[in-house]
Amino acid sequence: MALAPLYEDEIRRLVSRVGDLPPVPLALERLIEIIYSQGDSLADLEGIIRQDPSLTAKILRVANSTCFGNRGRVSRLSRATVMIGFRQVKSICLCSLLLESFSMGRSLPADERERLWKHAFATGRIASEIVRNRPWIDGEKAYLLGLLHDLGRIVMAVHFGEHYELLLEMARSRTVPLWCIESSYGLSHTKIGGWVGTRWAFPEVFQRVMEFHHDPFKSPSFKPETQIIRLADILANSREYPGPLTEDLTLSYCGDLFIAEEEWQDYQEILSGVFQEVDGFWDLLK
Repeated sequence: MALAPLYEDEIRRLVSRVGDLPPVPLALERLIEIIYSQGDSLADLEGIIRQDPSLTAKILRVANSTCFGNRGRVSRLSRATVMIGFRQVKSICLCSLLLESFSMGRSLPADERERLWKHAFATGRIASEIVRNRPWIDGEKAYLLGLLHDLGRIVMAVHFGEHYELLLEMARSRTVPLWCIESSYGLSHTKIGGWVGTRWAFPEVFQRVMEFHHDPFKSPSFKPETQIIRLADILANSREYPGPLTEDLTLSYCGDLFIAEEEWQDYQEILSGVFQEVDGFWDLLK
């Protein structure tokens, strides 16, 4: 694949296309409010689902899957949400609403869609583990930050397809993560993610995590949260790119968060279980 180099004015033109995105859907806005509030409840979540026929159908389909042993026997939403679990239902709703919002008639290759969402699930799951020993941030909020951290990459994949494919090809040929290629190419999923978070008026911590999760020290605020998601991202990517696990910069994030060497090793040891959980959840969702 060959494309003309991206210069500054061209980057601005490409990024301006994100301005064509719709305003944040009311259901998504309400869902994030519920998750990020202190008083989130299953009843509130069910209220959102009931107003969206596609979400209702998806939740019922998952509850009636063979995984739960109730094929064809669950007809009430309240029973379905209890059976699936609060966190999983929230994840299903978030992913469905985000994909619907950003697709806008454009297609995302099935393998890349799967890779993006599995990484998002894994990052959220790992982040929730890291904060178990850090009571200043709630586990559900950490999970949500991890789930949404790569929102800019989803926008890139959907809206800037040719350039995104080129970046992927370059990253694979050099055996490096995509974000390393972005820094030299000019089109950055973190910049786009920060912009979208601002446009959609997400809480500031989401904006910082979306924009600075690859370079937390540059974040003007919420550095600890951004460092947590960076560490979770490194762990979630470690099957393909194990090198960052032992880099000095990674260990400096651990030091700032008071993560001792033994604790850091513990997170690496639970990864196989996390990946199995993520694979199972994706099978339910797709």
